[in-house]
Amino acid sequence: MREVTRIKTTVAGLSDKDRSSLAVKIRVLASDLADRVSRSKKDELLAATYHGCFGKSVFFSESVFDLVLRLRALIDELHDGDPILADALLMATMSKIVICSQLKRAGDVRFKTEKELQKTPTSIIAEIREQLELMSLDCLRNKLSPVKASLLAPDARTLEMISSFHADGVITSPPYLNGTNYIRNTKLELWFSRFLKSSSDLRTFRDAVVTAGINDVAGDQDYKPVTESVGAIVAQLEKDAYDQRIPRMVAAYFTDMAKVFRGLHRQTTPEAVVCVDIGDSRYGGVHVPTHSLLGDVAQTVGFNLVESVKLRTRLSKDQTPLTQELLIFKKATSQKHLVRQTASWSERWQRFKTDLPHQKPPFTKRNWGSPLHSLCSYHGKMKPSLAYHLVNTFTEPGEIILDPFSGAGTIPFEAALNGRFAYAMDISQLSFVISQGKLTRPSASGIEARLESLKTWLDSNPPSEDELQNVKAVKFNGPIHDYFHEKTFLEILSARKYFAVTRDDSPEWALLLASMLHILHGNRPYALSRRSHPITPFAPTGPVIYKSLIQKLRDKAFKSVEEIRPDSFTQGKCFQTDALQEWPKEIANLDAVVTSPPFFDSTRFYMTNWMRFWFCGWERSDFDLQPAAYLEQKQKQSLDIYTKLFSIAQTRMKKGGLFVLHLGASRKCDMGKELSALGSKIFDLVDCFNEDVQHCENHGVSDKGTVTGHQYLILQNR
Repeated sequence: MREVTRIKTTVAGLSDKDRSSLAVKIRVLASDLADRVSRSKKDELLAATYHGCFGKSVFFSESVFDLVLRLRALIDELHDGDPILADALLMATMSKIVICSQLKRAGDVRFKTEKELQKTPTSIIAEIREQLELMSLDCLRNKLSPVKASLLAPDARTLEMISSFHADGVITSPPYLNGTNYIRNTKLELWFSRFLKSSSDLRTFRDAVVTAGINDVAGDQDYKPVTESVGAIVAQLEKDAYDQRIPRMVAAYFTDMAKVFRGLHRQTTPEAVVCVDIGDSRYGGVHVPTHSLLGDVAQTVGFNLVESVKLRTRLSKDQTPLTQELLIFKKATSQKHLVRQTASWSERWQRFKTDLPHQKPPFTKRNWGSPLHSLCSYHGKMKPSLAYHLVNTFTEPGEIILDPFSGAGTIPFEAALNGRFAYAMDISQLSFVISQGKLTRPSASGIEARLESLKTWLDSNPPSEDELQNVKAVKFNGPIHDYFHEKTFLEILSARKYFAVTRDDSPEWALLLASMLHILHGNRPYALSRRSHPITPFAPTGPVIYKSLIQKLRDKAFKSVEEIRPDSFTQGKCFQTDALQEWPKEIANLDAVVTSPPFFDSTRFYMTNWMRFWFCGWERSDFDLQPAAYLEQKQKQSLDIYTKLFSIAQTRMKKGGLFVLHLGASRKCDMGKELSALGSKIFDLVDCFNEDVQHCENHGVSDKGTVTGHQYLILQNR
């Protein structure tokens, strides 16, 4: 179907002249089709995959099968010189391949009866020629499409995982819950277009679609009803269904559709309208009111059902009346519509431990989540997908969450994206500005004003002699001036002072500084440095080229500003402070603390980021003195320091609130075991779970410390 859509929209995007030219070429191809097919060789590889897919099943007469193989070869031959014409023939052939086979699509695909075989067209070439003529006329009748269609994702269930498209409306007809196997129904087209190459591919494709057929049911699917109303129908089906896969199919269908609706909520603007064409079902005498059940599912994720329009009456197999209806939803803007009603946090936690969802596609993709997660490269940053699952496992939309060791802001930013109010704290200015830039809404006009201010500053405030002398002492992987063209280096020194004297902790100041820290060094054109590592500034290589600080900074900053937060985004607040000292008074009434403190034996964070720490104000002596205040150093003396953290947190949390720590076990220290003992003196110990970390990336940095596993420590306020 993606191929069909691609071909149609490609033709729709042609100019009138090009489409008229295509119409002529299609008509000529139709006229010469029989001759061209007869001169084409058979596609023997396609013949081999037929037997790999379908075994000894005979779906074509010998003569039709011969022509089908030659048509495939002709399409390939055309593609080398005229891919759009080849696509036209591909479409025409696929539109006739079942009609001219020994199969019939009637609900499910099946073999034709003897009577139906007598009505099978005698010539597939004549059928395709007729289709090509119709396509030629379509090219002449239609006008240039004023817009371009885009593919957002191959699976509607993954729409929640990609950047928002900001659609004003949605018009769609998802699979009906009618038991139909849509993959099997199109197996000939899938084979002919080379998507199917073996019988196992059918299972692979069935697993990749919304569960709507009995054969879609698989062992690893989620069959827990997503709402109470779905649960009631599933319970009834479990008593009365003639096939026990049916209740599992129904439960999985609405679970899948909940994922789709969550994705649509992310992809749409406030008050967007969503129109869904759907029909109800009946199994073993049990009516499955898909319309109302979908309404309940959509309500739980943020859509209100405005109207249900009956389009037509249908009949089930037992002749019971069914309907086809148009459901019209409107996106809710109030957070109260986002409250999940499906499971408790403890049930979700048990499922997390069983499924480890962050280790499965699409969450394993390196670029999963909002592009703003990459506001500034960061060694040891938690994967956004893990933060997403922790936030949604332990908290609900509208709740208040804190990360006292926010680092790159991954946890609080995922909380903000998903409708929680997030506080973030960190002792380092580097972490503060990255977290602040993500948790707030910097304005484009404010960024532009600061860029103009910085430009003026650079023109009139060259580095002082003291600054030029002091920077020479900071040379961990090499002298800083070796990383840059001389002119770029002077601009960087001047900009360093600008950010220090203009600090106001505003969203614009934070995002601009975070952007500056990101472009400071790297291995791609965005970086101001010669070629180096984007996370740790290893010794530079390559040519010395001048790069304009203002231009590079403008490009990075506006790329981030233009990445609009979804409607569910809730602006949070960040503090640069020591989490082991008294917290700001406004941090109170917390529903949860979710954090990943420095692992016991992790690499020294301030050294892997030494150039960024320097830009944030550290001089050479600071690298010797400042780390003593950091938890990663204090905890090596004694983990008892966490007792103070737990004590402070306990006074700021609601009764029953959760303290969730993502920890690293190493050969030197079992953090989970040690902190369980300390934490249980103040909180109730709920769980300490160990996870293998072989799935983790090293980002090209070989030294990851001696971490042997990840741990999840769950504490609850008494």
